Amino acid sequence: MISTLLVGFGFSATTFHLPFLNYLPQFSVDVVISSKPDVVNAVLPHAEVYGSLEEALKIHDVDLVVITTPNHLHGPQAKLALEHSCHVLVEKPFTLDSEEAEALVELAHSQNKQLCVYHNRRFDGDFLTIKQLINDEKLGDIKRLESRFDRFRPVPRDRWRENAGPGSGIFWDLGPHLIDQALQLFGEPEEVSANIQVLRENGQSDDTFDVTLHYVDKVVKLGSSAFQASATLRYDLQGTKGSFRKFYLDPQEDQLRAELSFDDEHWAITKDNEHGVLAVVNESGQLVEETVTTLKGEYLTFFNRLAHAIEDGKFSPADASTVVPVIKVIELAIKASAQKKSLAFN
Repeated sequence: MISTLLVGFGFSATTFHLPFLNYLPQFSVDVVISSKPDVVNAVLPHAEVYGSLEEALKIHDVDLVVITTPNHLHGPQAKLALEHSCHVLVEKPFTLDSEEAEALVELAHSQNKQLCVYHNRRFDGDFLTIKQLINDEKLGDIKRLESRFDRFRPVPRDRWRENAGPGSGIFWDLGPHLIDQALQLFGEPEEVSANIQVLRENGQSDDTFDVTLHYVDKVVKLGSSAFQASATLRYDLQGTKGSFRKFYLDPQEDQLRAELSFDDEHWAITKDNEHGVLAVVNESGQLVEETVTTLKGEYLTFFNRLAHAIEDGKFSPADASTVVPVIKVIELAIKASAQKKSLAFN
């Protein structure tokens, strides 16, 4: 089994990581870093709880360190774990600095350890669906993608993600997912432009963003709003043969929040009324529309691939080297928004 140390025991750890680590037989959560040992032991009675990662790594020889702490701690804690010869799974964003990200990739390579970033939304069912549509050339040559992650949260909450501070704000929270998906589809852009704003009253960090990735032959628009109360447009994919539109978010996050069993027949299955619609103009010039059944989401696959990567060095679900460009786009978008102009991606 893969002896695992879980850093943090908040929402991210208990909702997005622990259910999979407990379910899959390859993992054993033996150590947890938390300031609330009673809370941890109520869920993991056999786990040892420590107040700091440094202390735990001096005592325990674990295989994997899973980092779910606030964003500004990701880089330093990943470095510490790698220096102790551990494999690492770190929550997104990977780091808050691309130079730090590149240095961590080099360190992981020198240690011959897996360094994986939790870009679980590479395994959203709707993202897998548009990847298949593109690969099957159902829409011809892709010319435009709009990808959004909107919510209705008009009032700021008192938590580190929304307060002032390094790595806070909705762009560092949701931007990595949207940018990573775009780069997985189309690679690095030629230029980046952005508008990152604080629109909520008394907001301490950004809550709305619109980012455009400029390619030679296509444009990708990414965004998030805190004021969308109705069904959110998730994807609008357009090509030379037609278009595909999908509303609503992948169900896996809500199902994890509801503690739905992975063995339930509805796990990772999109509701019938939430599938996307493909519209194609046929050879006769007629518009033909069809509902495209959304592929099943594969968050479980993420952790299965992580286990295989640790065991045999192959099939990492999100190797950190593939995420460095995501951090570079984020840095460039922040500069582009501040300068109010499009900047070249180098």
